[in-house]
This record gives sequence, structure tokens and C-alpha cells, in this order.
Amino acid sequence: MRRFIAGAICPNCRAQDRIVVEQGAAGAQRRCVSCGYVDTLVTAPSAPTSRLERPRAGAETEQKPVPVRLLDPSKPER
Repeated sequence: MRRFIAGAICPNCRAQDRIVVEQGAAGAQRRCVSCGYVDTLVTAPSAPTSRLERPRAGAETEQKPVPVRLLDPSKPER
């Protein structure tokens, strides 16, 4: 399967809109149709991490939960 990438600039000849991505058995490669430059694309991680995911056990950056105290505006503070 071949896909042209709109706005892509060739790192070799600096031609714009000449990069095609080809998916083959060896993986994805980008190729410039002007100068013949070929580069193998590195795949991204399967799932991006988010701030909502729990950190792994034993992680140094793990923070302990802090309790929240709710205030009633009709009662004075002690």
C-alpha cells in the first residue's frame, strides 16, 4: 500500500509533496519519488501513556493520596 504524505519535505533533496509511505513485509518505509531517498520508519508505542494511568509499583515518582477536607460555610472553623 502506498500513501503520499501532504506537506512532507524530503530530508535529502528538500522537495515538498514528494514523500510516499510504503507498507511492506519489512515494515513501513518512506521514499522520495524525486531523488529516491529511502528511510525506514520507527513504529510508535502501541498505547500512549496518560496522566490517568496508575504508575507502576515501586516507581520513584509515586505520590501518596492526600485527603481533602470539605468545609461547611455555615459552621465556623475551629
